[in-house]
Amino acid sequence: MDVFLTSPWIPAEWIRAHGLQPRGIGSVEHVQRGAWPLSAGVCAFAEAAVRFAETPTNSAVIFSTACDQLRRGFDTAILRGQRRAFLFNLPATWHTAAAAQMFRSELERLGQFLLTIGGRAPSPEVLRQDLLQSGRTRMRLLESASTSSARGFAEAVARYHWDGAFSQPEAAPPANRIPLALVGGPFLESHWNVLDKIEAAGGRVALNATETGERSLSPAFEFNDGATHPFDVLVHGCFDSIVDVFQRPNTRLYSWLKPRLASRGVRGIVLWHFTGCDLWRAEAQSLRETFDLPVLLLEAGEGQGASARDINRLQAFVETLNETVPGGCNTSSRKAPAGPVSLPAETSGEASRSPSATRRRSHASRSSLGSVERNAAPRKLNLSEWDDRYEQLRRDGLREPRYGGPLRRHVVRDNNFRLQHLQFDNSPAALRLWNFLLTEN
Repeated sequence: MDVFLTSPWIPAEWIRAHGLQPRGIGSVEHVQRGAWPLSAGVCAFAEAAVRFAETPTNSAVIFSTACDQLRRGFDTAILRGQRRAFLFNLPATWHTAAAAQMFRSELERLGQFLLTIGGRAPSPEVLRQDLLQSGRTRMRLLESASTSSARGFAEAVARYHWDGAFSQPEAAPPANRIPLALVGGPFLESHWNVLDKIEAAGGRVALNATETGERSLSPAFEFNDGATHPFDVLVHGCFDSIVDVFQRPNTRLYSWLKPRLASRGVRGIVLWHFTGCDLWRAEAQSLRETFDLPVLLLEAGEGQGASARDINRLQAFVETLNETVPGGCNTSSRKAPAGPVSLPAETSGEASRSPSATRRRSHASRSSLGSVERNAAPRKLNLSEWDDRYEQLRRDGLREPRYGGPLRRHVVRDNNFRLQHLQFDNSPAALRLWNFLLTEN
């Protein structure tokens, strides 16, 4: 019997130990095909899980309490007559002994449920061998992450969550693209064309940190000696490796992200979230401040892939990053501004002093901004001074995207009076970024 899991933090190894076949529900090909009319504020992933659970098949669905939407989805499935459904209570915290004991108790309770639907009592040796095999497969996938194409890695991880097998991801093609991190909730097969759109815009996903990406491979199983019971290894290997936004404190998530953002030179974060997912939306400002990186929020609706509006936003986001100095990820504790992030001065840093960087910036300037005068000394301008600067840039041949225009229009049109009290970098790239962010707001 197939047992479908709505969270990667519910160990598939425990399902296999009971003689059943675990399947990641995010790996189901048709789990979110087509556009459904959703109730107001309902997460499309939770809706898909409920509809899948209602499908008359010889299978079971394991929901989790990682978010309220899935928890309520379980209640809905039960009310609609689904009897092969189980709610796994994931601890909302991780730094107490009580939380670890709760996780252990939930695994034992899940085991009893699996017995009622046709599973068998788990053998310690069978569990041990499966943990070792699963650990090797996870490690091979993790080792390939940094050198794989974004789509190839997503496919390989989906395959692993479907049947536990390893498939070699397609290697990343050599290309000079902007490295991005994709961070957030479930990223399903129907969303994979977003990866293609990012590449078409000149970016690449160097880190897939979604719930169905690299983060989901975190559990590690270590047998310190022959006397270690496999169930204890399973409990600690899974509970100690949960890297997600729902746990408090969520410092594990940031500790996991920090070295990976730095080592892969990530220059921007795309925050992927579903409708009604306040957990991930609330992290946008914290991600900006902690890693000093621009963040683009991208919402997964009930349809497939990226909308035309989202494609335009992705293109603008990558274009903006392409105009800044290539500096990689700053993982220090330096705080970003409380409002939209302004760009660093274009002549700061060692990269700006290298001849190759100068040639790259000059080429980008000619190709995207026409013959705009770029040699003005970097400095801060108030809004009135920016009015004059904008007119000067227009006279020098500034070419703007569809969301371009003078900054003052946001005061006149949107009553955004806080702009009158701010100072702005005097670069054309800063103008483009402010217009992009204010248009989104």
